[in-house]
Amino acid sequence: MRWMPVAVALLLTAVLAVARSGLWQGVLIVALGTAVAWLAPATAEGRRSAREFRRLTTEVRRQQLVTEQRRQEAEERRHEAEDARAEAEAAREQAEAERREADAAREAADERAMIGPEMHDLVSHAIGVIVVLAEGGTAAAESRPQAAARAFDTIAGTGRRTLAELGDMLSVLRNDIEPGRRAVPGLAELPELVRIMRAAGMALTMVAPENVRLGRREGLAVYRVVQESLTNALNHAPGQPVEVRLTVEESRLVATVSNPVPPRRGPEPPAGHGVRGMRERAASVRGELSAAEDDGRWQVRLSVRVEKAPVKQAAKPRKTDKNGSKGTGRKR
Repeated sequence: MRWMPVAVALLLTAVLAVARSGLWQGVLIVALGTAVAWLAPATAEGRRSAREFRRLTTEVRRQQLVTEQRRQEAEERRHEAEDARAEAEAAREQAEAERREADAAREAADERAMIGPEMHDLVSHAIGVIVVLAEGGTAAAESRPQAAARAFDTIAGTGRRTLAELGDMLSVLRNDIEPGRRAVPGLAELPELVRIMRAAGMALTMVAPENVRLGRREGLAVYRVVQESLTNALNHAPGQPVEVRLTVEESRLVATVSNPVPPRRGPEPPAGHGVRGMRERAASVRGELSAAEDDGRWQVRLSVRVEKAPVKQAAKPRKTDKNGSKGTGRKR
């Protein structure tokens, strides 16, 4: 107990003071001894407190150092993660750029590969139309000069368009024009194609939906298949009516060209390249094409993917040129 050493010190001090000195000196000595006895434990407690404080301070500093070290390590890991993300993003962008370049190179190669079929379709159509119009214009030169003039105007327009398209194709082969930037016909040019074929004497009707949007290559495929089918009709079945019908079925556009099969005179003509070229063109845009005789009619049917469905579909067919009765048929 804390008061025991104090009591012993007071007792001993009192005995010594009385034995050797006077009463007042004894009292002073007793007071001093009491103060020393009381202060000694407090001093020891202070030293223990100081040691404990130093220990706690040291522990706090150690914890601070550990915390700072962990913070620095976390910051380093964060920087490493950011660097890794930056490298991954750069690698992704590089891979995307390489993919775009590969797609562009593949598209350019595909379009260059289609130049041959394009030239075949364009030239065979243009020559077929020009020959029919020239023959009709020559025959009508004396009796129907206005009809002859219209025929020769159509010949001139067909020749100019053909030369322009051939020039673009050759520019692609010479790398003067990027393949994807070459102007190509599509759905918007079908009415002009119908006009030309009617001018060539074909009894032709066309039904088409409104506001259909196709991709560039899909639109070109539809135009060329319709053009080739009409050219075949002009050459192989003159005098038969032709129907061009475009419909939307779910997410695909279906283009159908059909006409009655005329009676065959003589041996069947050899197979040409037209249907094969149409099949190749359909395959190039992941389309489906069929060309066959069905119930006395020759029918070419092409189905391609649609980018935008029509708002409404036209119900009325365009009027047939009553004066044109020449030129419908099939490609064998």
